[in-house]
Amino acid sequence: MLNEKEFGKIYPTLPGSVTRAIPSYDVRIFDDQNQQVKANELGKVVIKMPLPPSFMLTLWGNDEAFIKKYLSDTPGYYTTGDAGVIDENGYLSIMTRVDDVINTCGHRISTGRLEEVVNEHDSVVESAVIGYDEKIRGECPLGYVVLKGSGTKDMTEDQIKKL
Repeated sequence: MLNEKEFGKIYPTLPGSVTRAIPSYDVRIFDDQNQQVKANELGKVVIKMPLPPSFMLTLWGNDEAFIKKYLSDTPGYYTTGDAGVIDENGYLSIMTRVDDVINTCGHRISTGRLEEVVNEHDSVVESAVIGYDEKIRGECPLGYVVLKGSGTKDMTEDQIKKL
């Protein structure tokens, strides 16, 4: 078996990729009908069962939720909740979360799309949008923004909200 250093020499890291799956992880990309897609096609990221011994076995105190969320959608596979592609050389790139849609005031909003809009601003390096529970509106988007070095002087919280 290859150690980390040897693996890195044989399979160098590629920009935008999380690299190839390590031995004992059979990672694949499936479409909505649970059929494996061709190289470079976007789909949901799954891992073939049985999972390696070091992999999580359940959610703390909630075996039923673990089975429902991660195992029931793709029989024989663990569903990661990510969407991604595997190129012709086996390199995996994670593109977004499958469950990145939040429901606020009856509207379905993609947190990934919100991140794209925020990231278009010249003062923003990176952002992450998550949903948080609010009593009246349900889920609401909450954004974390990393600004460029001078961004804190050039951009206020109100300006970010207007994006």
